[in-house]
Amino acid sequence: MSCNNSHLQDKTVVITGAGGRLGQRLVARFGEIGACVVSIGRVDTTQLALDLTKEAEVTDAFARIKDQYGRIDVLVHAVGMWNEWPLLDTRLEDWERMMRVNLTSSFLCFREAARHMLPEGGTLVGICARSGLEAALARGGAYAASKAGLLRLVEAVAAEYPVLRTYALAPSIIRYGKSTGTGVRADDLIELAIQLCSESAAALSGTALQAYGDR
Repeated sequence: MSCNNSHLQDKTVVITGAGGRLGQRLVARFGEIGACVVSIGRVDTTQLALDLTKEAEVTDAFARIKDQYGRIDVLVHAVGMWNEWPLLDTRLEDWERMMRVNLTSSFLCFREAARHMLPEGGTLVGICARSGLEAALARGGAYAASKAGLLRLVEAVAAEYPVLRTYALAPSIIRYGKSTGTGVRADDLIELAIQLCSESAAALSGTALQAYGDR
């Protein structure tokens, strides 16, 4: 891999959800600026295909990454799902799946990445949402609760381990390609993730950055 002069040159960056629209762009962009990217997803096009809601699979994957690359410098956790249901029509299985995908996977990946980053330190970035940061929308209780939980996880990890720079990016609607309208461009969101991996962002650790774009 060819690397250029950037703060991420030759750093080991783990990107989850790498088979999704945002994840694919994260993998490509971090690679362009010189990071050694390890992509994780549920599809064969990623380097590691696994279920990030399963503890044993996550634990094994991060141990293998550490063994192969010698270190883990950055985790960008881009796994997530969205859906909406009226409260009275929300089945327990829907609620629990939302929590597993959006929150349990974040907990497992943050924990295992942190395990291999300590004591040297590293950067953890999760993808929150506007409705998890501010006011939830009607029919969106499960989604908003899962994203609000992620924000609290970010705050707790930053408070417990100051050597770990831990952040949440909170987009509104993510716009892809040439789409127009309200929301934040995917490319702009990715550049924010890259900036959070620099030493200059250390003072923001434990916070969620609003990335609402055009309102």
